[in-house]
Amino acid sequence: MTFERSSISMHYARELAQTARSKGLDDHQLLRMAGLSADVVTHTSDQRMSPLQFADLLQSYRQLANDEFLGRTERPSKNGTFVLMARQAVNNRNLRGVYRHISRFYDLFTEDLRFHLVEEGNEARFELTLARPELDRAHFLTEFLLLIWHRFPGWLVGQFTPLKRVELSYAAPPHEKEYRLMFPCDARFNMPVNALVFDRSILDQPLAQTEDTLKQHLDNAPLVWVTRPNFHAFTARKVSNFLETHLQQHGSLTSASMEAAADHLHITSRTLRRRLTAERTSFQALKDELRQKLAVTLLGQPELTISEISSQLGFSDPAAFSRAFKQWMGKSPKEYRN
Repeated sequence: MTFERSSISMHYARELAQTARSKGLDDHQLLRMAGLSADVVTHTSDQRMSPLQFADLLQSYRQLANDEFLGRTERPSKNGTFVLMARQAVNNRNLRGVYRHISRFYDLFTEDLRFHLVEEGNEARFELTLARPELDRAHFLTEFLLLIWHRFPGWLVGQFTPLKRVELSYAAPPHEKEYRLMFPCDARFNMPVNALVFDRSILDQPLAQTEDTLKQHLDNAPLVWVTRPNFHAFTARKVSNFLETHLQQHGSLTSASMEAAADHLHITSRTLRRRLTAERTSFQALKDELRQKLAVTLLGQPELTISEISSQLGFSDPAAFSRAFKQWMGKSPKEYRN
């Protein structure tokens, strides 16, 4: 993965900082909370930030403004609204139920935007309409909401949700190249309404997540939404859930073995290996994927040493962790942290 594909344009930091200032908030404090310099507001070169920095930036704005709509609607959406919606969404039977729930939920909570699921022929469209689109400067909120409503429902069903296209009700913006990183499909501009468009059959996908795995997911939000996803098929998703639960219970992945995962799923190790091979993955690949995501998060916590992070991720020593991390990210843990 190249740095560009694993990073985000500083355009979004500038936009959110300008919004904070217009709301009477301290934009320099906002940037500091995300580990960013105040220079990014005036610097116009193509700088980029890590997904962790962007996630911290979003969290910081929500903390300062108590607004999940990021200052781009007439009335704010108080912190905790999404969590309430998600706890209800995870109890739906399939993806259709999730998208319908999202529409009904926000229709009750706000008049500033509307979601609408449309099924026509072989296509389904999840549409977004802002009551006052002029408040969404540079289309920050539109992009963010469409991103969430592609990635969060996809996580709920435990697999990548292929899009046919994304439709936008405005002209192509200067940062158009970021769209190929946000949406794995064609982007069409100057359309009648903002929408995610996908095969209608996808709506029948059953949910693979539970209330327990949702808690871990929400604990890692919004980082999990702004990091390029890698969804899995059914058995792989169950193994990933096992690994996440094991980490939560034991504080380390050291004892998370193929045999333990197979026992948890009530199958033999041989059967588990065969099923994962059929899904084009392996137990070690799933374990390394979780290690990589967690490593990026932990390296953002300066109170933890490289040795402590290595131990928590289940590596034999810091050198093994450094070698693995350099393969994943192209940099050593120390270089990435700096």
